[in-house]
Amino acid sequence: MLDKEMNYVIENYQRKSEFSSFLPGISGAKGIPMWCYYTNRGQCVSCFGVRDKDHSIMEFYPAHQAYERTPLMGFRTFLKIDGKYMEAFADPEAKHCMKIGMNSLILEEETEQYKICVEYETLPSEPLAGLMRHVTVTSKLEEETCIELVDGMPEIIPYGVTATTMKEMGQTAKAWMQVLDKDSRLPKFKVRASMEDSAEVTEVTGMNFAMGKGVDENLIPVIVDKTILFEYDHSLRKAYGLAKNSLEDLLDQTQIDCNDVPCCFFADKKTVKKNEDFSIQEIYGMSEDGDAYENLKEMFLTENWFENKQRESKELAFNITERIKTETGNPVFDAYCRQNYLDNLLRGGYPVKIGENQVFYLYSRKHGDMERDYNFFSMLPEYYSQGNGNFRDVNQNRRCDVQFSPFVGKSVIKTFYNALQINGYNPLVIDKIVYRLDEEYEKVLAGNSEEPEEIKEILHGEFTPGSLYRSLEKCGITNVDEIFEKIMNLAKRIDRTVYGEGHWSDHWTYNLDLVESYLSVYPEKEKELLYEDASYMYTQAEKQIFPRKRRYVCTEKGIRQYAFLKDNVDTSKEENRYLKDQKGQIVRTNLMTKLFTLLSNKISALDPYGMGIEMEGGKPGWYDALNGLPGLLGSSMAEAYETLRMALFMRKVVEKIRADISLPEELEVLQQKLLAACNQLEKTSGEGQETEFWNSINDAKEMFWEATACSISGNWIIYTYEQQKAYLDSCIAVLQHGVEKAEHVAGNVPPTYFYYEVKDYEKDEEGILPVKLQVKLTPDFLEGSVHALKLAGSEKKENIYRAVRDSKLYDRTLKMYKVNASLSEASFELGRACAFTPGWLENESVWLHMEYKYLLELLKAGLYEEFEEDFHNAAIPFLTEDTYGRSLLENSSFIASSVNPNSRIHGKGFVARLSGSTAEFLQIWQIMMFGSNPFRITDGELALEFKPFIPEYLLGNTREIKAEFLGHTEVTYNISGLDRLVPGQYEIREIHVYSSNGESYKAKELKGKHAENIRQGNVERIEIFIVPVNEE
Repeated sequence: MLDKEMNYVIENYQRKSEFSSFLPGISGAKGIPMWCYYTNRGQCVSCFGVRDKDHSIMEFYPAHQAYERTPLMGFRTFLKIDGKYMEAFADPEAKHCMKIGMNSLILEEETEQYKICVEYETLPSEPLAGLMRHVTVTSKLEEETCIELVDGMPEIIPYGVTATTMKEMGQTAKAWMQVLDKDSRLPKFKVRASMEDSAEVTEVTGMNFAMGKGVDENLIPVIVDKTILFEYDHSLRKAYGLAKNSLEDLLDQTQIDCNDVPCCFFADKKTVKKNEDFSIQEIYGMSEDGDAYENLKEMFLTENWFENKQRESKELAFNITERIKTETGNPVFDAYCRQNYLDNLLRGGYPVKIGENQVFYLYSRKHGDMERDYNFFSMLPEYYSQGNGNFRDVNQNRRCDVQFSPFVGKSVIKTFYNALQINGYNPLVIDKIVYRLDEEYEKVLAGNSEEPEEIKEILHGEFTPGSLYRSLEKCGITNVDEIFEKIMNLAKRIDRTVYGEGHWSDHWTYNLDLVESYLSVYPEKEKELLYEDASYMYTQAEKQIFPRKRRYVCTEKGIRQYAFLKDNVDTSKEENRYLKDQKGQIVRTNLMTKLFTLLSNKISALDPYGMGIEMEGGKPGWYDALNGLPGLLGSSMAEAYETLRMALFMRKVVEKIRADISLPEELEVLQQKLLAACNQLEKTSGEGQETEFWNSINDAKEMFWEATACSISGNWIIYTYEQQKAYLDSCIAVLQHGVEKAEHVAGNVPPTYFYYEVKDYEKDEEGILPVKLQVKLTPDFLEGSVHALKLAGSEKKENIYRAVRDSKLYDRTLKMYKVNASLSEASFELGRACAFTPGWLENESVWLHMEYKYLLELLKAGLYEEFEEDFHNAAIPFLTEDTYGRSLLENSSFIASSVNPNSRIHGKGFVARLSGSTAEFLQIWQIMMFGSNPFRITDGELALEFKPFIPEYLLGNTREIKAEFLGHTEVTYNISGLDRLVPGQYEIREIHVYSSNGESYKAKELKGKHAENIRQGNVERIEIFIVPVNEE
């Protein structure tokens, strides 16, 4: 349920099924992020720190250990009320609740003696990171009462101790540990010197710190020696020191501040009347900047500063999510929209403008938490913080950015198409964005009277916005913002990528979504986007894919594909980041040429039957847990459907624009050979193996890869409209035939994966060449139907829906869709999914990302009735909390399905929040609220038409829906005579438009300058009056 502040409230959380989640780690553009994970046990916070696991302040543990450890090793609050010892939140049977905010966490407990409230936020808009903790105890006793309070954490990791060190040599590490300044009540936790076994020993200048104050705004005493508080109880179950002694006597004892893992407990006492509060405020953080720490110490003791920071932290998340502000008849759904937008940007980033023209992404990071303990996440501890991320994750999470923030323009398209290599693959890691200043230093600072020498060093080489801004601050100049924007306006953006590992077969498929999203907002810019901008580049390939003969090996089980990649070029060197021609010039071209490059690589990757796209790069597609499929000569229909979708998009554009393009001569040669192979296949295609076609396309591709591995000639060939059209027609015919063949082979449910058994092969000094292959089927996967729906006609879409609903993909108990049917009969060689317990992880669970993908395609297909029912059954805000097992505002990676042997977890969500499902939901939201393509070109001018689809269960009694259009204009639908909004079943009677300048007008439709003004953000709100079709 929601409280009046829109926090999600879970009563008696310690008695509920365990779950983990986190504070979002956003601290504003000019703040330092802190990661903080919590569970619903004890006082919830399980671990927190800065940057990554190696900079923990409270030690990181995986979820199953955190559930056990948090009540003891998380925050603790010990009380003595009139001399009687007790511990808050220690008894799960006591009345308690947790209130989960977007950027806060509040815990409450109530006993016969007291009420206690604990509130957490991360510190915003400061040059160092901190976790704020506010503890308030309220007496319920009739008599005046003395409350002694000791509050804090049993262990705090000193700065300089890594996660690996704590796990593997924590006992030895104690020798380095020390606490400074405990007597001044400002403890600093650090090691004395670097801990590496190296000839070079360095000073450790950073520190972890804590500070606490009472209601009089003064610092309060701190205990850093566990033995003082817990005495002989090394299990830390009871604070015997406090139970046996008065607080004064406890604090008089001599504390040992070295050679052990310290604790950090703040202590205070107060005599209170009934209903009177006793409060302490604490900050735990990390600083590598002495000046920033000294400033924080001073501000911490300023009246109301702490409360203002708490408020600012909450407002930060609220203001960020205003771009998706929604008001329906279901408040939980409305809050869920905000939470999804927030969680989506935690992977994809939050787009902002810096200066006049720089689009920058704040807050992005690789998904990693207590349930994703395998990922090494990282958040830069600097202003304008950003982090690492993987190509697919960041790409899909930025899909709708231009629809929420039109100023993003085509910057995301540039990032991800530039990341594609000429071989059709891409690096795994999208690294932090950096900038470089090509102009002279004097030009940047022309007219500035303050020019300290340090600025020259700042502007030398590459820099991030955060490092630049903080450096300018530390230089002491007064006009930091002015100089910062001036530099950023002139700076050149550099998108960094890192090879990582392998080449996933699906990553490229998300790029076309970016193009379609852009054109849904800027339809008139199609030609400029695809043809006129010739600044696109090819990322240089770190690895080269082996030719077929070198990829295959003989094993006891037959021929397998186990060798994939060899070294190509060291792309860590700046001069090797992008492909160059033989003159040393970076290859630049337009987007249409890049699309032809991509299409040709995928056509030449068709499998031996001409159906799916081969996994020749050593990695599978979206379904990572089929890690063994590439070894089995696996292929994917998901990518084949997407190749066909891309080819159809290209043909539509080519027929419309009818413009010539230029191709690198190597690509033009490849396309000649592929065209010949495709034309030949159309004449000779059969039902089985297409040996001649398979050999021809692979030979052509391998020659192309070899010719373009390190550079291209630099010669360009004009490729006419007629040539483009002929090539696309032939590719489409081959792909359509492959799809038809695959669907015939597979049966009712559109296929997703095949693999091949080699029945005969030839072997020579170059390696192994399969000659005869037999296709093998895999169980049904929901993924194939998702991609098939994108291409199907209306009747076929309905058939696909019925086939999926009637299949083992549908969990009839939960009324949800599983990611795959049973793998019990499948070969374990397919991948780790086959070893997982059914109904868990990627084996027959309800994988929310793929289920939301499926729901999105139902909506896009116009299957409104089917979508309305399935969305209500499957979408998180409509579930029951007791079954889902966590906040109904938060997505999970997967839901345990009804085939799991543990019936207690059927329908429960696992692996918190940072799921690709958020990207799918945001697109679902856009279509539900405004339609798929609100902007279009009609009779040569821009037009805007709203086509919302609103199910009955979202309308409520007010018959009014509000949603934020393009992140800046409130749209209100006033609905008469309808219990749902279904396109085609209503009409817009009138539109009232209210501009930002105070002007207003009424219209029946929005065209030309009226549509443009709305897109540019010059309209504050729009009211749309909707009635049934043909109502007078």
